[in-house]
Amino acid sequence: MSDAERVLAGRVALVTGASRGIGRGIALALGAAGAAVACAARAVDHSEPTAAQIRAGGGTAHAFGLEVTRAEEIPATLRAVEAALGPIDVLVNNAGITFQRKTLELTDEEWERMLATNLTSMFRLARAVAPSMIARGGGRIINIGSMWGRVGVPQYAAYCVSKAGVDALTRCLAVEWARHGIRVNCVAPGYIRTDFQTEVMADERIRSLIHSKIPLRRLGEPAEVGALVVYLASPAAEFMTGQTIYLDGGQTSSW
Repeated sequence: MSDAERVLAGRVALVTGASRGIGRGIALALGAAGAAVACAARAVDHSEPTAAQIRAGGGTAHAFGLEVTRAEEIPATLRAVEAALGPIDVLVNNAGITFQRKTLELTDEEWERMLATNLTSMFRLARAVAPSMIARGGGRIINIGSMWGRVGVPQYAAYCVSKAGVDALTRCLAVEWARHGIRVNCVAPGYIRTDFQTEVMADERIRSLIHSKIPLRRLGEPAEVGALVVYLASPAAEFMTGQTIYLDGGQTSSW
């Protein structure tokens, strides 16, 4: 890869939920762009394959265990990342969960778990990395939301609310920290080809239905999410902050 393509050379990026799917695609893209990548997941052995793949391609990466809903784990993990790779320049808040539940059957515990994983963890991690970024004159925080944070979806109230919260959190942090040189943006994917979606799309009827809702008539790829994250982390996005970018094949534009 040429120096021009290694736009993140010398940068350190932390990606949560980096063991599979979108998080894995983001971590691989950041590594290919020259960043040293801290791949975090619930357990080190979950994130190590992603880190190993980055290293196999000539990049720098370490695996870390982090359960994002456990506030007490965040400071220790950040210290470990800094010890191994250096101060964090790019935080990608990707870890998240989803499940389908009728609202009248949704328990308080399920609601709280969704918000704790998808929203509160992003707030805590952003708050934890910001002081170092401020002291060094700036940084990038990229939150992974969802197109479902913009629309109402039956039986997904907790998920939609959590992702709408990510959108609002992004805007608030962006305007508060802009003077410190911290750019905060959100990527809101639509249907992306992950293991879960591949399983769902095995049903021809479901595949046809989903494709019919997407103007581009296909799923997105994790690598395409990764490419957008690289752009947001790069000097090319210096004037962009507080934005939510929908990477959904035009789906939200057609609703």
